[in-house]
Amino acid sequence: MASKTNVVMIVLVIVALMAAGTVIGWRWLQRAATGMVQESRQEYDAGTTLGQSVTENMCVDTAFAQHARTTNRSMARQISENIFLESCLRASTPSGMCDTIPTTDSFKALMKFSMWSVEQCRLRGLSDRGCPRLLQVVSSECGRRTRPKGS
Repeated sequence: MASKTNVVMIVLVIVALMAAGTVIGWRWLQRAATGMVQESRQEYDAGTTLGQSVTENMCVDTAFAQHARTTNRSMARQISENIFLESCLRASTPSGMCDTIPTTDSFKALMKFSMWSVEQCRLRGLSDRGCPRLLQVVSSECGRRTRPKGS
């Protein structure tokens, strides 16, 4: 009988620990998500504000300069960088930048764009994997600008 009671106690302790872990994890996730949303909003506002007074090339240069200064290469940081750059580009004055960027409308063009983006990062002294992802934002924005309205 004593061993049956011990098993029940162990099961109850495990269930209680799992419940506590779930509550703690949920609260952490809520705080982290709230922080990410706030940071994303700040990056969006900063990008839009800058973009209203500069050309699209200056948006890209600023995004690269910010990328070079940070040592944080987390997914959250990459998302923030992308939000900043996209909002800056959308608010900026066009300067013909999209005319010089390889398209990504086919596999061959995508490979050319990938090599081009790595080279652009190398020219700026950046060799991390996140750097070329900034240029994906530029490619997307250029594609959005050239698509017919309503597509």
